[in-house]
Amino acid sequence: MKKTNLKRFLLLFCMLACVFSMTACGNAQIDTNTAKESIKDNEVAYVENYLKDWAKDMILYLDSNQGEAGTDALIADAEAGITLNDVNSKMYIVNQQGMNVKTIGLYNSWNSTKDELGELKESVDVNNINVKVSDETSELCTISVKLKFEKRVCTFEFVINTDYTLESGAINPSYTTGEKMGKAGMNTLIGMGTVFVVLIFISFIISLFKYISVYENRKKEQKEDTASVGVDNAIAQIVSNEEENVEDDLELIAVITAAIAASEGTSTDGLVVRSIRKVNNRRK
Repeated sequence: MKKTNLKRFLLLFCMLACVFSMTACGNAQIDTNTAKESIKDNEVAYVENYLKDWAKDMILYLDSNQGEAGTDALIADAEAGITLNDVNSKMYIVNQQGMNVKTIGLYNSWNSTKDELGELKESVDVNNINVKVSDETSELCTISVKLKFEKRVCTFEFVINTDYTLESGAINPSYTTGEKMGKAGMNTLIGMGTVFVVLIFISFIISLFKYISVYENRKKEQKEDTASVGVDNAIAQIVSNEEENVEDDLELIAVITAAIAASEGTSTDGLVVRSIRKVNNRRK
C-alpha cells in the first residue's frame, strides 16, 4: 500500500513539473535589446577595418595642414566641400554622402588645438586604434587612438552614427600635472579677481547712497520754502482785500451823505463820516 502511494506521489510530481515547464516555455520571449546589441556587435566587427582606415587617413590629413597655410587650406577645402574621399581619391565608409557639419566642427577644433601639439612624431598604426561599440541607440561606435606629437600626447575620438556619418570629433591633448596646476591656479586667480572687482563696485555704489539723502533733504527744503512763500502771499492777499473793502465802505458812506444833504438842502461840512463795520449776528 505504501509503495502504491509513493508511485502516485512521484507520478503527480512529474506531471506538475511538466506542466510548469510547458508554461515557462510558452512565456519565453526574445530580448530585443540583446538582439540589437548582437546585431550592432556583428556589424562593427565586419566594418572595423574600414573604420580604422578612415580614422588613420583623417588624422594624417589633419596633420598635413600645419601652420597658417594649413589653416587656410583646411578652411578652403571645407568651404569648397572637398571631403577626405576627394583628397585621397578613395571611397571611405564614413561620410559617403559628403561632408557634414560635424566634420567642419572637427576641422575647427584641429585649427584651434594644433599649435599646442606640433607635428606628428609617430606613424599611425591601425592596430593601436580602438573601436568600441556604442550603447546609444543612434550611435554605432567610438573610434579612439592616442598619438605622440611634437609637444605633447593627444587622444583623438570619433563617434560614428549608425548611418556611418560623423557624430562628433574630439581632440584631447594630454597635459602634465604642472600644467594642470598652473591652469587651475590661473582659473582661481581669475575667479577671485572677478569677485574682488564686484565687491569694489558694490562698495562704490553703497558709498553713493549718502548723496541720495542730501538730494532728498534739498528737495524737502525747497518744498518747505515754496510752502512758506505761498502762505505769505495768501496772508498779503487777505490784508489787501480787507483794505480794499474799507475803501469801498468809505466811498459808499460819502455817496449816501451827499445824497441826504442834497435832499435836505443842507451842507455836508458838519457831518462826520465814520466807517461802518458789518457785524454778523446770528440768532440761535
